[in-house]
Amino acid sequence: MSTQDSDAVQEFLGINLPHHSTISQARITALREGIRGDVAPTSLVSFSSSGIVALIGPLPSALQVAEGLDEISSCVIIATDGGEAGQTETREFNGRTAAIIFGRPTSISGYLGNFEITLSREDGDMGVAKSMGLADDAIDVVLDLSREPLLTHDVLPVGYFAPRGDNDALLIACESIPDLKGQFQKPRYVQYNADICAHGARGIKGCRRCLDVCPADALSSIGEKISVETHLCHGLGACTSSCPTGALSYSYPNRADSLNQLRRVITSFRERTTAAPGILFFGADEDLTELSAAVNDLPDEVIPWKVEELGSVGPEIWLSCLAYGAKTVMMLQTSDTPLSVLTEIAKQIKQMSALISALGRSSHAIGLIALDEDFEANCRQPVACTNDDGGRFASYGGMEEKRAVFRAAIDHLIDEAASVPEEIPLPNGTPFGEVLIDSNKCTLCMGCVAVCPAGALIDNKERPCLSFIEWNCVQCGLCENTCPEKAITLNPRLLADSNARMARRVLNEEEPFKCVECGKPFTTQSMVSRMEEKLSGHRMFSGDGIRRLRLCEDCRVKDMFKDGG
Repeated sequence: MSTQDSDAVQEFLGINLPHHSTISQARITALREGIRGDVAPTSLVSFSSSGIVALIGPLPSALQVAEGLDEISSCVIIATDGGEAGQTETREFNGRTAAIIFGRPTSISGYLGNFEITLSREDGDMGVAKSMGLADDAIDVVLDLSREPLLTHDVLPVGYFAPRGDNDALLIACESIPDLKGQFQKPRYVQYNADICAHGARGIKGCRRCLDVCPADALSSIGEKISVETHLCHGLGACTSSCPTGALSYSYPNRADSLNQLRRVITSFRERTTAAPGILFFGADEDLTELSAAVNDLPDEVIPWKVEELGSVGPEIWLSCLAYGAKTVMMLQTSDTPLSVLTEIAKQIKQMSALISALGRSSHAIGLIALDEDFEANCRQPVACTNDDGGRFASYGGMEEKRAVFRAAIDHLIDEAASVPEEIPLPNGTPFGEVLIDSNKCTLCMGCVAVCPAGALIDNKERPCLSFIEWNCVQCGLCENTCPEKAITLNPRLLADSNARMARRVLNEEEPFKCVECGKPFTTQSMVSRMEEKLSGHRMFSGDGIRRLRLCEDCRVKDMFKDGG
């Protein structure tokens, strides 16, 4: 192992790994092999701030803080007490003038360089920046001194500070604010492909997993699709790992580059040792002080791997690591990891643990661990690796499409398992499973086909027939929510036979109903029966009128207008 290798690895990880034993040296070499080469760049998101700062809070407190911000050039104080809503005045201090407007904000939105603050008045809401004639009708930075700030997301927008009465947090904010003037850039962390999004279709709501897990409120629903506000996105990644179709994908690095790097790391380590490695993912923005102190207790066969954010590596990456030959895949949680991200990771661990347990692997092979007194013990937890004795390891890589990666990993793990059940039951929310049809209720209206985002449900242009490809199903619930007859239920599971998963099978079919006048097939038997049942009491279909339901569209028009009827 060269000093160059060790230096490169330390620069990548941000921590210095011990390299005294043969296995620890193999770990350094494997890490160096993994990080070699370039990864595909992502585009950038820009911020522009002229340094206009708004302080929100009681006037005495706001003035005291403003006097300490002697490096800022422009300050607006929104005084939450001591005046009539909308009233303005100016104050001189430290040779500067501060504009003051009285009132309590009703809403704050935006990000660094583009905040909007709204006050409520008797004659209607008022935008602070516009009413005070600020440049670009926007405020650049907000320091909210309220005990209960208006923005309470787990992760706040860039440029918004809410100390909540914490003096240390206030000091950090005051030290940071003077630097927030000028042009800034950050990576565009997330890419969105609306074509395969399962959020909604034809006015029906479906999947909302990404909306539920985003701690920064950077995602919003716009009808049937999702909108990503890239300026609010902090790249925490849980939206991409929870997305069942891959419509949201992480791009810093992208999935293909991540797979290639991890495959090289694991393969290199196994080639140089007789041990199966463990992978320990940790976030790049975490405080590494504690981890640096703990690395000496890290078993030599555990390979720490830095990712942009813990939530950015999803279950298809975890399973791929196992397929490449890793014994364990662990995620390192810290006090900085948002609760919504941890909750989503724990949910996905439960889903994938059910899958790998059915294949004979330990349910502890995938887990979430903390830097606490049990850290070393958890890292050293014995976990059997099914292919330790000369097994075959996966070699796929370079794939960006999420479902393709899932399939490659799952097929490999199944092939290597000693005993495999025909069907593996999975927890609710797992993005694999079947659609069950109650044929006594289904009228083959094909509404479910029209909304399926993944091509799992298929109609037949020649006859009334509903077919299904199970592997395509992501269990988003759109079909279930769409069905007017409530004939659909979802069953999360995995079929071990890859061919069975990919096969097209019939869920329901009928003979077509033929027009009683011209003989043209135009609907299904069950649809006519259901319509007759529902409309039998309607005055338009009393007597012979019910016969019109058995006519095709052309014959129905003729029947309605014959003899002036």
